[in-house]
Amino acid sequence: MLLDVIVISFVIALIRGGRLRTIPAFNRLYFLVISILLQAAAVFFHGIAGLLVSIAYLAMLCFFFSNREYEDIRIFMIGWFLNAIVIWCNGGKMPIDLEQAKKLPYSIEPLVNGTNFKHSVLTDETLFPFLADIIHMPFIIPRVISIGDLFIMLGAFLLVQRITDKPISLIKLREGKNYVRKQ
Repeated sequence: MLLDVIVISFVIALIRGGRLRTIPAFNRLYFLVISILLQAAAVFFHGIAGLLVSIAYLAMLCFFFSNREYEDIRIFMIGWFLNAIVIWCNGGKMPIDLEQAKKLPYSIEPLVNGTNFKHSVLTDETLFPFLADIIHMPFIIPRVISIGDLFIMLGAFLLVQRITDKPISLIKLREGKNYVRKQ
């Protein structure tokens, strides 16, 4: 989902004069790896996909919490939390607005017949529908996203800016300060 956001973030960082010098040393990186593996496994094990995705979200929480000193990770964590609430309250799957999904160039058949491992159809019984995938994003990679996804995309953008040595601090921008990295 984030491939296009990451590529655009790197292009913007390079235009801003950023260079990839060092990758941040994240704490407990193995939680991130576990989360990715569990989400990949959910593709193959449809019967327990909701459980696997839920455990993957817990592993991701552990990773985020271990790295909360980074502003971009905290923004990621907000998006994760918003998505986790709606996923956990709706059977381990992200509800998606069927009308928005019909705008995508993909088949919605797995969504309609309930075989989609990651999404369920947004209905009147959906808990926290405003946190579900309800925003159609038609460009680059067409998809339907949630409010949480917007925070995750912003976190990814800020993380790429930081690892290319051109950090942007939303806190410092809000305070009206110039954000210059100390050398």
